[in-house]
Amino acid sequence: MPEARIVSRTHAPVAIPLASRVSPDALLAAVLHLDSPALVRHLGRTIVAACPDEVATGASVWDALRRPPAVAAPAADPMAGGWIGLLADRLAGTVELLPGSPPDEAGPPAGAIARYPAVIVIDDDDGRATLVAERPGPEADALMEAMHARAGALPRVPPPGSDVRSSLPGAMYEAAVDHARELIRAGDVYQVNIVQRLDAEWTAGPAALARALWGAAGPAPHRAYIDMPEGTIISASPERMVASDGVTAWSEPIKGTAAPGDFLALTASTKDRAEHVMIVDLVRNDLGRIAEPGGVSVPSLMGPLVTAYADHMVSRVSARLRPDVGPADVLRAVFPPGSVTGAPKVRALEVIREIEPVGRGPAFGSVVAVGTDGSLDASVTIRTAWVPRGVPRARYWSGGAIVWDSHPVAEREEAWRKAAPFLAAMGSTAP
Repeated sequence: MPEARIVSRTHAPVAIPLASRVSPDALLAAVLHLDSPALVRHLGRTIVAACPDEVATGASVWDALRRPPAVAAPAADPMAGGWIGLLADRLAGTVELLPGSPPDEAGPPAGAIARYPAVIVIDDDDGRATLVAERPGPEADALMEAMHARAGALPRVPPPGSDVRSSLPGAMYEAAVDHARELIRAGDVYQVNIVQRLDAEWTAGPAALARALWGAAGPAPHRAYIDMPEGTIISASPERMVASDGVTAWSEPIKGTAAPGDFLALTASTKDRAEHVMIVDLVRNDLGRIAEPGGVSVPSLMGPLVTAYADHMVSRVSARLRPDVGPADVLRAVFPPGSVTGAPKVRALEVIREIEPVGRGPAFGSVVAVGTDGSLDASVTIRTAWVPRGVPRARYWSGGAIVWDSHPVAEREEAWRKAAPFLAAMGSTAP
C-alpha cells in the first residue's frame, strides 16, 4: 500500500496504483465513513468515490453537466473531476411538460449529482485499482487514508424476515393492468409500464442491504451505491440507458421477461417480441434527435440477457453524434428511459402518473457517471432499493410493460419475479 498522504508542491494530476488488488466492495467499505460515498460504473470500470466538492440538485443538474471541466489540465482519468449521481423519474418534468408525480415521502431529490475531484478506478480487464485526482488535495488524501486504514468488507446480516408491503397489492395491481389495457384498446397509448413500490422494515443500514441485494441479484453490469443527505440508493441494475464516448452513443434497452432458462420461449412469444420492438423503435427515435443524419443503427436485436432470477431480451441501438452534442444533450434525449415508461413516451408518462399511487423514488430513472472528456455511462435504475436517512425502512420498485394482450395475473407475477433480489435480502416471499 502506498503512503497514506499524497505530498506534492505541484498542481499536476495524481495517478497512484494501489499496491494490491482490492475488490470494489472492499473499496466501497473503506470509504463509507467519508462524505457522500459512491460506487458506479463507467465504460468497463468501477468507480469508487467520496468527498465531492460540488453538488447540483433538481433542474440545475442539466446546467452543471453543460459546464466545461473545472481544470484546464486533464487528469489521468476523466472521472477525476467528473459527475456522479441520480436522475430520478420526477426529473422528467424538466424535459417534458408533464403533470405532477405521485407523492414520494422520504424519497430522494428529483436530481442530484456531485463532482468528485478524486476517485478510485477499478478496471474490469485486470482488476487493478488506481487512485486518480485532478491534483493533490484533501479529497485525494482522504481516499488514500481510508484505503490505508480501513480496508475491509461490507457488513453481512441475516435476512430479517420482514413483511414486504406493496403499493398495489393483489387485485389492485391487476386492476391497474386492466386500466392500462383499456387505454391501449382506445388507442390512447400503445404500451405503458406499471410499477409497484415494495416497503419493508430494515434496521441494518444501507451498506448491509447493498451486500444482501447484490449477493441475491448476482453479477449486475450497472450496479451502483450512492449516498446522499436524504438516503442511499442501492442498485443491481442489468440495464444501460445510454453510454457515450463523445463520438458515438449507444443504448441497450431490455424488454421481455421470462423465468430463468426460458429465453427461447421468450423469443418465440409474439407479445414479447412486439413489446420489445416497440421500445427499440422509441429508442431509435430518441437517439435520432442528437445523431448525424442516417447515423442511427441497431447492431444487435433481441439478444439474451440472463440474470439469477429472470431471463430478458436486450438490444443495442447506436448513434453517431453530431459535433455540437454534449453529455447533457445525450442524457436529455433518452431520459427518462423508454423501456420503463412506454410508447409514445409522453402519453405513457401521463398514464403512469394517473395510475400509480406513489412515486418511483430513485427507481426507473438513471444513475449517471459523466467524465470530464464528455464520456458518460448511465444505467436504468431497475432492481433498485432506497434506504431513507433516519427511517428504518427499505423500498424497492418492480413492474413491467403492459400491452393489449397482457394478462393481469401474469403481469403481477412478473413484477414479483423482478422483486426476487429484494425479497431474498428481506428473507420474505412473494404473496
